[in-house]
Amino acid sequence: MDAPAPHRFVAHVIEEAQNKIHDDDVARRFGFTGALVPGVELFARITTPLVQAEGPGWLSRGRVDVRFRRPVYDGEELLVEVADGALTVTGPDGEVRCLGSTAPTAERPDLTGLVEVPPADRPVADPVVGPFGSVHEDVPVEQNEWYLDAVGEPLALYRENAWAHPGMLVKAVHRLLTRNVDLGPWIHTASDCRFLGVAQLPARVTSHGRVTSVGRRGRHDEVRYDALVLADGEPVLHVAHTALYRLGSSG
Repeated sequence: MDAPAPHRFVAHVIEEAQNKIHDDDVARRFGFTGALVPGVELFARITTPLVQAEGPGWLSRGRVDVRFRRPVYDGEELLVEVADGALTVTGPDGEVRCLGSTAPTAERPDLTGLVEVPPADRPVADPVVGPFGSVHEDVPVEQNEWYLDAVGEPLALYRENAWAHPGMLVKAVHRLLTRNVDLGPWIHTASDCRFLGVAQLPARVTSHGRVTSVGRRGRHDEVRYDALVLADGEPVLHVAHTALYRLGSSG
């Protein structure tokens, strides 16, 4: 993969953020100085220089692993740099906010067990190892275009081809957690993504998932799960996803 040029973007909490950790007052209760920018929106713009360097084929066969290490606040300018496949995102203070890796191609992941599962009658308080209920959503072109504007995506290929943005696909992965678990404020901490195809819109987007582990990270409860996203029945993304699904008080 040709090394992408260093890429700068301004991170924002977009209007549709429902998770209250993206609200100033709630975030401060958990020890942050203000609303956290959603990890999925950071992920969305981290992909910009990768697609720009590798070309649209990366959206069908590429890989990116992103780990969110330090908080990012609304309006901060971030710098994405890639060298020898290692990815670093730094804030305006020079502090590393995200780390990861990327590659132009990746081995096809094991999709065993990522199949249709009927949803439960209601979300559970705590996830357990095993399948999540599948989630379906019709995604129109207009929803994707709104998202492109909201995150400030500069690449034209998503609009020109009516392709779902990678951030939109990771939002489908989030819905597995939000539809299956009764959540308060929570934090997305990592995504290891393998792209399997382009989602041509409009499309029926389906997400299957399986919880692989549940545990503690410091004062927080953590869940890890594998997810498969399909567009009109065709696989487009596999993610090994990590989130802090219940936050402990900073006090």
